[in-house]
Amino acid sequence: MEKGVILCVDDERVVLNGLRSQLGRDFGSKYAIELAESGEEALELINELLQSGNEIPIVISDQLMPGIKGHELLKSIHIITPATYTVLLTGQSDLEAVTEAVNHGNLYRYISKPWEGNDLIMTVREALKGFYQDKQLKEQNKLLERHNKELEKLVYERTQQLQDAKDKSDELLLNILPEETATELKEKGEATARHYKMVTVLFTDFQAFTKSASEISPQELIQTLNECFTSFDDIIGRHNLEKIKTIGDAYMCAGGLPTSNTTNAVDAVAAACEIERWVTKWNENRIIKGLDSWEIRIGVHTGELIAGVIGKKKFAYDVWGDAVNLASRMETHGEVGKVNISGTTYDLVKDKFVCEYRCKLPVKGKDVVDMYFVTELKR
Repeated sequence: MEKGVILCVDDERVVLNGLRSQLGRDFGSKYAIELAESGEEALELINELLQSGNEIPIVISDQLMPGIKGHELLKSIHIITPATYTVLLTGQSDLEAVTEAVNHGNLYRYISKPWEGNDLIMTVREALKGFYQDKQLKEQNKLLERHNKELEKLVYERTQQLQDAKDKSDELLLNILPEETATELKEKGEATARHYKMVTVLFTDFQAFTKSASEISPQELIQTLNECFTSFDDIIGRHNLEKIKTIGDAYMCAGGLPTSNTTNAVDAVAAACEIERWVTKWNENRIIKGLDSWEIRIGVHTGELIAGVIGKKKFAYDVWGDAVNLASRMETHGEVGKVNISGTTYDLVKDKFVCEYRCKLPVKGKDVVDMYFVTELKR
C-alpha cells in the first residue's frame, strides 16, 4: 500500500525546498513530500498520485502564483479529492481569496508568510489527524448504514429520548456558536464564511501569567481563570459582543458580528473599560485575602475581517484578517490596567470617550500605528 502524500505548491523553488526540509524532519518517515511549482503542475501530479492509489491528506499552496492562483487551485483540488485538507500560504491579506477557499476549497487554515516553523508543523499535524479521523468516520458511517434497517424498530420508542438529546445538543451548540451561525449549521449542514467591513476585536491577556500559574495548583488556576472569564462573558453580553475563544489566559471577543452594526467600536471600548474596572476591584479583594493580583492588558482595534466555522469535529467559530492581528498587537503594546486602542477605533469612539494619545508606535507587520489609552467616558 502506498503511503500518504503531503503536496507543497509554490512558484519559488527556494520556498519549496524549505517546506520539504521542514516537513521532512517531522513527517518524512510516514509521508512522501511532493513538490509542484505551479497550480497546473499540481493538478497533474494529484491525478497521477490518485491513479496510483496514493492518499493526499493535505495540500499546502502559495496564493500568488502565475496562472492558477492558490485559492482557485484549492477549489479545483476539493472537487477532485474532497477529503483532502488544504492550507493557504499568503504574503499579504487577501480576504476575498481566503473566503473563497474557506467556502469552496475545504480550507483548513491560512498562514501568513513568513511562517513560524512550529506553527506550520502544528497545523500540518492537526490537519493529518483530522483527515484520518474523517476517513475513519466515513468508514463507520458506511457500516452504520448497513445496520440502519435493524435500528428502525427502535426509533419510535426512543423518539422522546432523541428529542431531549437534540434539545441538549442545541443548547450546547449555542454555547460555542452564535445563534445565527448555529441555525445555519443545523439547517444546511455547514455555515458560510462571511466578510465584514467593520468589526471591533477585543483582546485581553494577564501579565506574568506563566509565573502565577507555576505557583498555584492546577485546580486553583482553572478556578481563577473561570471566575475571570465568566465575568468577562457577562460583561461582553451586556455590550452586544460575541465571544470568539480563550487561549490559555487570553480572552478574545468581537462586536459587529454575526449581525453587522455600526456601534461595535463604542460597544467594545465600553466593554473593555468595564473589564478593566472589574479586574481592578477583583485584584483589590484578592490582595485583602493575601492572594497575588493578576494584572491585565487590554487591546482593541476596528477593521474588516472574515468569520466562519472551521473544522468538522470540535468545530469552532473563528475570525481571520489583519484586524485580528492588529487587535492582538494593541494588547501586546498596551500597559497593565489600561485599555489600548488603535487610531482607527479612536476615530469611531472619540465623541464618547476621553482618550490619551500615545504617539505613533511601531507594530510588527506594520510600519507605525497610532495608539491611544482610553481614560474615561465623556460626560
